[in-house]
Amino acid sequence: MPIPDLLRLTADRQFTEAAKLLFANQSMPELFVHVCAGERLCEAACMLADKSEPVSISSISRFILDFGWKNGLFEPPVGEAKGQGVAVVGSGLCGLVAADELSKAGYAVTVFDAYRKPGGRLVKGLPGFRVDRELIERRVRLLAQRGVQFRTGMVCGRDLKMGDLRRDFDAVFFGLRRANPVSLDIPGAKQRGVRQAYPFVLRNTSDVAVKTQPVSVQNRSVVVLGGGETAVDALRVAIRCGASDAACVYRRDIRDLSASPREIANAEEEGARFICFAQAVEVIGNARGDVTHVRCVRTAPGEPDATGRCTVSPIAGSEFHIPADVVLVAYGYEPPKLTQVDEFSELAFDDRGFLIVDSDLMTNLPGVFAGGSVVRGSVPLVTIVHDSCSAAASIARYLCARRAKAGLVQGALADGAERPISAQ
Repeated sequence: MPIPDLLRLTADRQFTEAAKLLFANQSMPELFVHVCAGERLCEAACMLADKSEPVSISSISRFILDFGWKNGLFEPPVGEAKGQGVAVVGSGLCGLVAADELSKAGYAVTVFDAYRKPGGRLVKGLPGFRVDRELIERRVRLLAQRGVQFRTGMVCGRDLKMGDLRRDFDAVFFGLRRANPVSLDIPGAKQRGVRQAYPFVLRNTSDVAVKTQPVSVQNRSVVVLGGGETAVDALRVAIRCGASDAACVYRRDIRDLSASPREIANAEEEGARFICFAQAVEVIGNARGDVTHVRCVRTAPGEPDATGRCTVSPIAGSEFHIPADVVLVAYGYEPPKLTQVDEFSELAFDDRGFLIVDSDLMTNLPGVFAGGSVVRGSVPLVTIVHDSCSAAASIARYLCARRAKAGLVQGALADGAERPISAQ
């Protein structure tokens, strides 16, 4: 996003020009400026951040976004139809951004998803206090009006065969969402009252059918393990569902939480507690198997790791207990798992279970691309958007080369047809 230009136009009250700039340079900005942790990324890089309060880039972007929507400036021109089709598998943020970019470039896009409603986690996992679902539904309607087709209830291996996708489309992009949550692996993890945080959030914020058993937090103490966006969402949902206490146990400093500082502040304002530099080592229960406490150990910060966050190590003799009736686990997600039916089995995966792609985000199968969680695991939203846009650009180059090659072949055939057959 060209932030200096956007701020200059806004300061000069050139709101129309600012809105045009925002929509021209950001795919689906109505989602990005509401969900992205702009305070942690853009505002942290502001030159005023160390001297005073940084410029409120996130708030200004939202204002310009709303101005653009109210004044019909949200749809940039669409390119000329290319006569080539692309299949996008997955209708979450990664898939929708790719569909948006490719359809704007003039490609015929069909989006496939296993669920009945497009939008992925944006509509089936983010609470209303994080993002207005009408924003996602409106974007889906705009994509449909542009010609993007949505085919839902399509499960890979059952309804979608890789051979059919490669035969019916000129390119394929996999932008699948995260898969199953990572399990808790400490003593006592099987106690009643230990649940995954994401299904808990999902059950209490959407109408999606959840297979896990419900858990009541009314007038109960809730401990959330983890430090990402799902952990903060679980804290706030637990409080809104009547929890008497909601505490997050995180092994690093609160500044290392991947959630937005705004969301963290909102959670604290609503009554959530953050117990940092601490790590759960056991869930303690009573004779009936109900959770009563979480045994934790204090951690000490060490040298930064490859991501820039500090490493931590347990402090001997620092154990303490936190009363708990419900423990919600938010330790991240496993890689999305693809079926091994037909040509799906030919896709190459690394030892962690992620799809292997080259610098153009193309898999080992020509014309089959992938990005986001299925390639990188749990990564920030900005990385997912970058992957989607990069993959769309790579697909466009790939299809352009195919179109040029087909033109050369047709030209050669035409030249040969016009040339008289020489006598032998």
